[in-house]
Amino acid sequence: MDPRSGSGQIDLVEETLRVGKRAVGGGRVRVRSYVVETPVEEQVSLREEHVDIERRPMDRAPTAADEALFGERVIEATETGEEAIIAKEARVIEEVTLRKDTEERVETVRDTVRRTELEVDDTRTIDATGTVAAPASKPGRVDPAPRR
Repeated sequence: MDPRSGSGQIDLVEETLRVGKRAVGGGRVRVRSYVVETPVEEQVSLREEHVDIERRPMDRAPTAADEALFGERVIEATETGEEAIIAKEARVIEEVTLRKDTEERVETVRDTVRRTELEVDDTRTIDATGTVAAPASKPGRVDPAPRR
């Protein structure tokens, strides 16, 4: 209050709030799968057979069972063995999904398209006998010629 005049003034002030919005980046989620190879070891016992040829010197008289020795004979043996067989089986053990909510909007797209047109200037005409005569066609119009 002003002591000289006995009056005073008070200014009233009011703030207003203006609210707007803007798009801001919210970060991103990136999921990448990759392959990791881990060496593994397994023991397996394998069997092999081998055929050996043995020759022993002898000096004896043939017996009655040996009389057929001068005929042809064949003896054979087959070698066998085992080898390791590896089988791998892939199994899906987990599923990872990214889900994103989406809104759709309609947008009008404008552009131009092209095409090729044909203009034929044929000055031939066909008379009553079916032969080509003097010109009578108009440019831009295609008159088929008779096929013979």
